[in-house]
Amino acid sequence: MSYYASFQGRVYLGERNTNGEPINVRSPGNVADLSLSLKTDVIEHYESQTGQRAVDLRLVKQKSATVALTIEEFTKENLSLALYGSHVTDAGGSVTDEPVGGAAPVIGDRYFLAHPKVSALTVVDSAGTPATLTAGTHYTADEDFGAIQFLDVTGLTAPFKASYTFGAVTEIGIFTQPLPERFLRLEGVNTAAGNAKVLIELYRVAFDPLKKFDIISNDLNKFELEGSLLADSTKPYDAVLGQFGRIVQLG
Repeated sequence: MSYYASFQGRVYLGERNTNGEPINVRSPGNVADLSLSLKTDVIEHYESQTGQRAVDLRLVKQKSATVALTIEEFTKENLSLALYGSHVTDAGGSVTDEPVGGAAPVIGDRYFLAHPKVSALTVVDSAGTPATLTAGTHYTADEDFGAIQFLDVTGLTAPFKASYTFGAVTEIGIFTQPLPERFLRLEGVNTAAGNAKVLIELYRVAFDPLKKFDIISNDLNKFELEGSLLADSTKPYDAVLGQFGRIVQLG
């Protein structure tokens, strides 16, 4: 019986506890591509007796494997994994008299507030009796991004000061975490074999940082992650299944 393969399914990633067991398991969402590449580094010996210089021995020096997956969902967890970062949530708050524009703001230049997602914005000058600037006359504000451009400050005294409230946001750092290791599991179906179910587990994948992040693109944004498949010393060495992973045909 022929057994062709074309897999689809849901990928799960989990952290690993000290016993090598997956914890905090979640799906990164739609994974468009998932691949496993195996490689051996070998020494070849050539005989020198027959005049053919034929290979008569191949000695395997090293075994390695790489994993690659294409993720399409830009969640904070996915980005943190790809950027070697961590994500934090700023609950929001308020700011009073934040200097903006410096000692001599330039008309038309863009100045940034300390926080985005701004509301209830007021801007005053530094006169003895502070004057309140009028939005649309003295300045324009992009409250979502927390940015101000001055239009006309004639007769006003710099520096200017902004007071506002700001909303909750999620922030993701870059290169703030060590190399991440994940347990990877695919719960899939083989569409070339009547949707027979298949289970693939890779016990220990050490992910590289994101090589390329297409921030502006005409296509649907996605990012590709690559990593090395490492031996899991918490698994007993088994001549059949080994310490790297397994593929289970359920149907």
